[in-house]
Amino acid sequence: MIYIILGLILTLAITFFLSSKPLKQKIKSKIKKEKTEGNENESLEHSYIESKSSGLLFCNVCKKLLFSLWGPQYHECLICGIYVHKKCRRNQIQCKFIKSTQSQPSHQWLSGNLPVNSICCHCGLTCGYFFDLEGKSCLWCQKVVHEECKDKVNQLCDFGEFKDAIILPDGNYTKPIIVVINQKSGGQVGVDFYKSFLRFLNPIQVLNIQEMDKLKKFAHIKTARLITAGGDGTVASVINYIKEFDWNPPIAILPLGTGNDLSRALGWGGTYEQLDASHVLSKVINNENITLLDRWNVKIGNKNYKLFNYFGIGLDAKFCYDFHNLRQTSPQLFKSRLGNKLIYTQMGLNDLIKNEKSGLGKRIKVICDDVVVDIPDQVENVIILNINSWSGGVTGLWEQDGNFKQQKINDGLLEIIGVTSILHLGRIQVGLDKPYQLGQGRKIQIIYPSNSYIQIDGEPLSIGPSIIDITLIDKVQVLTNYELTWENRFLKTMEWAEEQNHITKQAKIEIVNRMLHNYQ
Repeated sequence: MIYIILGLILTLAITFFLSSKPLKQKIKSKIKKEKTEGNENESLEHSYIESKSSGLLFCNVCKKLLFSLWGPQYHECLICGIYVHKKCRRNQIQCKFIKSTQSQPSHQWLSGNLPVNSICCHCGLTCGYFFDLEGKSCLWCQKVVHEECKDKVNQLCDFGEFKDAIILPDGNYTKPIIVVINQKSGGQVGVDFYKSFLRFLNPIQVLNIQEMDKLKKFAHIKTARLITAGGDGTVASVINYIKEFDWNPPIAILPLGTGNDLSRALGWGGTYEQLDASHVLSKVINNENITLLDRWNVKIGNKNYKLFNYFGIGLDAKFCYDFHNLRQTSPQLFKSRLGNKLIYTQMGLNDLIKNEKSGLGKRIKVICDDVVVDIPDQVENVIILNINSWSGGVTGLWEQDGNFKQQKINDGLLEIIGVTSILHLGRIQVGLDKPYQLGQGRKIQIIYPSNSYIQIDGEPLSIGPSIIDITLIDKVQVLTNYELTWENRFLKTMEWAEEQNHITKQAKIEIVNRMLHNYQ
């Protein structure tokens, strides 16, 4: 009999597991209003997901323990962090405010479910217990108090250490940070960072990549800064979009993708350091290391593409194309960065064994600043660089010498290198060899008479016989995570001059471009 009961339990558990819906998260645009003591507070609707949190948790509505033998039967709000039973969702408290008419902002307290190491800001003792919905935390300043200490602390909220980064509920701001995040990047990590940023900032400041159109609402804020969280493709999408309405705030990068070459080139690294939005905000809020990044146009026939990192034709592009196709047809194989790299390595070994030659070096014609570049016959891959990181962190590809200048991201120059084989490519990637340095210039044309593969910032394309023109469009303001030289101080001076109306915006752009050009 006991085996029959156990079998039924197991069957029910498997049925629940197979029928469980995938994680969904979407902030609804509907606004809720609540009036208290003459003040009106506006908030978004709660954005619920099935909770993956562990430990003892309590429902913020009915205050009962959240527990189920059949998997998660309770939800968590991504925005404010409340936990509720599914049946309690309709009887909910208001979510984190986005707007308020309060002249003196007070704390917005949330009860219970505190981390075990929480400390009361009044008495300094441990706050939060395992056995009930004890203690409170402010959704804005993150302060924690005991229930009995709540009336003893200052009732006015100071919005914590990131006050200057927040668009306050009363509409005031100092240096607001806007975040655009690709939740699909990095697996669950993208969702976790999304949730973490929502805890520290006004919810209207944290956008999913599908909500980029909302960035237009912030274009009038001259002191705003932008964090793009995702891979290089996410960063490029955001920059290209804001350029459409002539907004150019300093942009920082939180690397959540696979390659993250632009992030590496700007000093933000190839991966995140801590799974904590406060760590990222602290690096961005007072960061004055602003520089410019060249943005290029790649014209192929009647189509135009934007280039930030690099362009490749030949081996690396074919490799990238095959990898992209496999990811499209078998997405279940690509669940982690490590898995991606292992598959990439395996594909490289297969191509090494085949050792197929396309004869690219004999057929390609590259014209740099109206001068034909000498391409060795054995070259099977031509790569054009805008930054000093390629293929997921390969550096040291370019060296200054008597013929070529130092590589920079804002000099209006592109560097041309050549690779002869998969083996040569692999040796370059591990630092055992160098590519051919072929040319450096401001305007590049590539003529190729056969079908081929190209890649632009890691995005592969299959093309027919083509003439490809690469020219400079403009420059983008970016934040770096390392100290810069005179360029940093020069850009700050130009920003100050524009803010004080000593020069126009167009004059500032012209001066910056001329100075950087002459410096080279």
